[in-house]
Amino acid sequence: MKGYAKAFECDYPGLKRVTILVVVLVELVFSPLVGAGADAAGKGVIHISITDIRPQKSGAMVILLYDRSGWLDALKAIRHVEVPVDGKVALDFTLTGIPYPATYAVQIFLDRNGNHKLDMHWFPLPGPDELYGFSNHYKPFAKPDFLKASFPLKTSEMMLQVNMRN
Repeated sequence: MKGYAKAFECDYPGLKRVTILVVVLVELVFSPLVGAGADAAGKGVIHISITDIRPQKSGAMVILLYDRSGWLDALKAIRHVEVPVDGKVALDFTLTGIPYPATYAVQIFLDRNGNHKLDMHWFPLPGPDELYGFSNHYKPFAKPDFLKASFPLKTSEMMLQVNMRN
């Protein structure tokens, strides 16, 4: 390091210019390689096919994408999307710009009354009042488990099917 500092301090303007030129060229040549390595982590696309929707004249399908740290907390969801149902019995949707490789889980529910949450009943047994579904065709019998609903996003694109249940 001291050698470079002395080159800048000395009275040889040619050496100073050559040193600056070399540093600039090294930056220009190697900076695309650094960027390519950083993009290897990349952004992916998840295509979601939602089936078994009971025809509804109103309401929205709420699609929540989670990582492990935000599981079932809508405020911590990686993505929160609401899509109008308008009487459809199936729906295809695409989530873009999803960082990968990573592990995610999807929760979907039909918000019939527009309150932006999955309504539950507590009597006689606790359960959802609205249609719902999880990735991996997971059907929980208690509080949903992230590991059972999770899937790895290893490539830039993947297809996911979710069957709705009630």
